[in-house]
Amino acid sequence: MKKIKTLIIVLLVIAVAIGGLYGVFYYRQSKKTAEVISMAEQGMDGYWGDNIQSYGNVTSDKAQAAYIAKGTEIVSVNVKDGDHVNEGDVLMTVKKDSQDISGKELQIKKATQELNVDKIKLERLLNTDPVPTNTYEMNYYSKYSYTSSVEYITKSDVNDDGYDGSYKAGDVVASRAFDTEGNPQGFTYYIYKQSENEDGSPKVDNDGNPVRDKIIVDKLRGDLEGVDLKDTDKFDTKSVSSEGEYLRTKVYHDSQTHKEVGEIVYFRDGNIERERKVPEGLNANQLKTAIEDTQDSIKRKDLNLRKLVNELEIMKNTSDNGDIVAKVSGTVSKVQNIDNYNTNQPFMIVSATDEYYISGAIGEFYLKDVKVGDTVSITSWDNGASAEAIISSISDTPSKDSNFYSGAGNSNSSNYEFKATFDRKSGIEIGSAVDITITPAGQEEGGFYIPSHFIRKDASGSYVMKMTKSKVLKKEYVKVGKSLWGSMIEIKKGVSKKDYLAFPYGNGAIEGIKCKKVDNLQYGDGGLG
Repeated sequence: MKKIKTLIIVLLVIAVAIGGLYGVFYYRQSKKTAEVISMAEQGMDGYWGDNIQSYGNVTSDKAQAAYIAKGTEIVSVNVKDGDHVNEGDVLMTVKKDSQDISGKELQIKKATQELNVDKIKLERLLNTDPVPTNTYEMNYYSKYSYTSSVEYITKSDVNDDGYDGSYKAGDVVASRAFDTEGNPQGFTYYIYKQSENEDGSPKVDNDGNPVRDKIIVDKLRGDLEGVDLKDTDKFDTKSVSSEGEYLRTKVYHDSQTHKEVGEIVYFRDGNIERERKVPEGLNANQLKTAIEDTQDSIKRKDLNLRKLVNELEIMKNTSDNGDIVAKVSGTVSKVQNIDNYNTNQPFMIVSATDEYYISGAIGEFYLKDVKVGDTVSITSWDNGASAEAIISSISDTPSKDSNFYSGAGNSNSSNYEFKATFDRKSGIEIGSAVDITITPAGQEEGGFYIPSHFIRKDASGSYVMKMTKSKVLKKEYVKVGKSLWGSMIEIKKGVSKKDYLAFPYGNGAIEGIKCKKVDNLQYGDGGLG
């Protein structure tokens, strides 16, 4: 019966101890908070699929556009808008000697070189990996052992230490300290004296043995004064080891992808053993902007080059009398004012048909999604007019024209030229530069995307740390879709714009703790750096 009572008491003590531990744990948890941020601000639901983007000039199968170079002196214009002309009719007359053919050829050469420079720049940008927008660091430490001191121990009793005490065999007479690098830091000397009670009587232990006090002194005196501590006949030595730690590695991670992007490995003395620096350059948004800017520059320089080539062709086909003649039979659809004309647009257009067309390109990535009969959108650079064009043909072989770009498709894929026709009544004229946009079939549906760094994975799948209605943190498994730009993930189920999420590391990874809404998250907190 006595044993049973004893067991019950022990179990009660254990239960109280465990309860106390849990109480401390939950108390500490209650004091922690997780910062959460609105997905209405961080998320994105305005993405409408990948677009194929290209550009080109409006033309016709039977049309003539005549650019007149700046500096050319116009003598007369023989037609007006709406006139019908036959092939060979004189459209206008210029002063032949005002046409600077050599100067135009130099312009074309310079424009070609500038265009090629941008093409090389674009190629480099397309093959450039973006650097992280933000990083956080994690520190890793290594442990090491070192001799912190050496003790000098008497081999035999010494009756007098010079302080009215004595040494016994095995007493530590002195110790020599060392720093972590093994450098000596000096000696500490000890004596031993009989410990006394408050009444002055000798203090003894329970077995009746005298109790002695170990006292630090400046130096050894008495019988041991001046004795060489290295005298192995009188002293043994004992090394005392201690353990230290030092920063071994500092690892840098991309705050969005959490991939390792750099590290520094240190020696124990703090000097760098080796380093892999965080890459410098353009982040994803900057790289995207640089690519778009360079593509825009290329298409403008390309279209300007084509205009210059047209001007040179007009010059070379001008007769010795300065006559510029019609190459097709048709209707004059445009004539600019002889006294005030825009050299960036055709001075005159003759067209034999009302059906105009533009050429663009489709990346092989989208060939299966785009077909003859599909609609493309075009927008004029000149007046902002827009129209819908119908794809009338798609080439069976890749285009050799490197000036075509396939939008959000694979920039390294081959491009296939297409033609799309539209009506001239749209207000977009032959010779006009236009942007071309196609949304491939199956890309029209929108979706809700959140930054990828809010999502973690475990054996059960992808999850986020979401604030509940009770304003505490909960682990929520989600269904994910496709990735955009390497930084956004589509959420098909589990998170909406109304939700608040935590960065799922540090405090943000602890279920059940209270949540605090913030406008910006501090990704470096919670044990990440």
